[in-house]
Amino acid sequence: MLPRTPLLRWVGVTFLVALLVYFHPTFTGTTIRIVAESGAPIPHSQQSEDDFTFVKQVLKDNHIGPEITYASRTIQYVPDAPYRKSITEVDDVLFPNEFAEITINRKISLPVGRSVKLHVHQSPRPDQVDASSLIFGASTTFERFTGEETSPVKEWKRWLTDGHGHTNGAGLVLALFNTSTVEIAHVTDELVAAGINATVVASDMKLDMPGRYVSLVSMLYNHPTRDSRKYFALIDDDTFFPCISALVDKLSNYDPARPYYIGTFTERVDWMIGNRAPMAYGGGGVFLTAPVARQILQLPCLEKDKKDDYVLKADQGDRLLYNCLRNYTEIRLTYLPLLHQSDQFGDPSGFYESGQQALSLHHYKSWHHIHPDRLHVVADACGEDCLLQRFQFKDNFILSNGFSVAHYPKGIDFDPLIMEGTFDNGDGDMQDVSLSYTFGGLRKNLAKTGRKLAWELLDARQEGDGRVRQIYLKRRGDGRWVPEGEEHPERDSIVVLVWKP
Repeated sequence: MLPRTPLLRWVGVTFLVALLVYFHPTFTGTTIRIVAESGAPIPHSQQSEDDFTFVKQVLKDNHIGPEITYASRTIQYVPDAPYRKSITEVDDVLFPNEFAEITINRKISLPVGRSVKLHVHQSPRPDQVDASSLIFGASTTFERFTGEETSPVKEWKRWLTDGHGHTNGAGLVLALFNTSTVEIAHVTDELVAAGINATVVASDMKLDMPGRYVSLVSMLYNHPTRDSRKYFALIDDDTFFPCISALVDKLSNYDPARPYYIGTFTERVDWMIGNRAPMAYGGGGVFLTAPVARQILQLPCLEKDKKDDYVLKADQGDRLLYNCLRNYTEIRLTYLPLLHQSDQFGDPSGFYESGQQALSLHHYKSWHHIHPDRLHVVADACGEDCLLQRFQFKDNFILSNGFSVAHYPKGIDFDPLIMEGTFDNGDGDMQDVSLSYTFGGLRKNLAKTGRKLAWELLDARQEGDGRVRQIYLKRRGDGRWVPEGEEHPERDSIVVLVWKP
C-alpha cells in the first residue's frame, strides 16, 4: 500500500515507475524502440508466461543469444481460398516495424506485431484425416530405431496419428533385422504409446537387404487387416508424408481392384539413364494394390544363382522389385511425381521454398537436414494444404510456411515460380540438366550475393485449438547470407509467427 501523505505518495509512485522503466524489455540491453506505422508505440505482448518460456527455452537449447534481433507477427488464417496456390501475393508488409535488438536472458515479455490475414485453402488437420485405406511396411534395425539422430518415431507420429496419441487409421508393419524378442517388445510399446497402429516383427535372418525389402510385400499382404486396406506401401524409415489426406485422395484415383505399381523416379535424370530402369525409387514410397501384391508372392523374385547372387541382378530392394515385375509380368510403373525421392544434395532450400505440395519427402536425415515433424506442426492450425505454401509480402519477404522466412532486400526481380538452384550435386554446369526433367530450369543461387536473407524454422508447437507458434532463426555465422568480403552480423536473428483462426 502506498503512503497516505501526498508527498510520500508521489515519491512512492515515482519509485514504482522507475522500477518499471528499469525492468521493461525496451530498456534491457541494446534495443530499438518499435514504432507503429501511425507513430504510436506498439503494445507489448500479453502472451502467457508459458508462451515466452517456450521461446526462451528453444533459444537456450540451441545456444542462441542472449543478444538477438527479434520480430514477430500474428497471422490470422482465413480458409476461404478456392484452391492452394504455389505463391499468394499479400497486399501488406510482413514486418511493418524494424527488428528489435533485445537481450533474451532476462525474464521479459516480447514485442508483438499487429495481425495480418492470410487466405488459405481449407484442408484437413491431422485429427481430421482418415488413412485407414493404407498400410505401410518398413525395414530397419533396433539401433536405428532407438538412435537419437535416426529414430523415426517423432516423424511417424505426425503422419500416422491424429496428433493426439491416436491412430489416424493407417497401419504400419515394421520389420527389425537381427533383433530379439525383448527389442521387439520395446519397439512395440514405444509405437503403441505414440498412438501408431503398428505390428513389429523380426526380419528373416537369411535375407539380405534387397530380400528384406521385397519380403515386406508378403508381410503387408498377409496382415490381418488386409481386407480393409486398399493400398500397400513400401517405405524407408526416413520417408515422410506431409499431406497424408492429399495422398489418400490422389491414390483414390487408382482402382484398388486393378493391378497398380505406383511410385516416383529419382530426381536425377543421369541416374535414370545410368540405371536404365524406369522404376519406383523406394524412399519416395512404393504403392501396390492387392492384385500386384498377390502376384509378387507367386513370383521367384528372391531366386539366387550358384554364386548366391540374385538371378534378377539387383543390389537394392526397389530395383529387385522392379526387375521382378518387369521380367515376369506386364505390370509397369504408374508415375506419381508428387512423391519425392529427394536425391539432390546440398542446401535443400530451393526445393522447400518452391511452393510445391509434396506428397512425400526423403533423405532429410542424411543427404540434407531438416525436421519435417516441426515443419508439419503448422498443419494443426491452417491444415495440410498450407504446408510449404508461399506468401509474398510488399516488403519483399516471402514466407515458405514451415520452412523459412526469406527477405530479398534488393527486390524480388526474379520469377518465384522457377526453383532456386541451391543444390550441390557435384555436376558443375550439368546440375541444371540432371535435375531439369523433375524441377524444370533452375534460377541462380542467391547465396552470398546480398540479395537474400533467410530465417529457417527452428521449432514449432501447437498452443491450443487451431493455434500454432513457429520460431525461425538466422544465425549470425551463416555464410550464405553475407556477401564475400563483408562482416557477419553481431547477433542471431529470430522471427516468431503465431498462427490463429
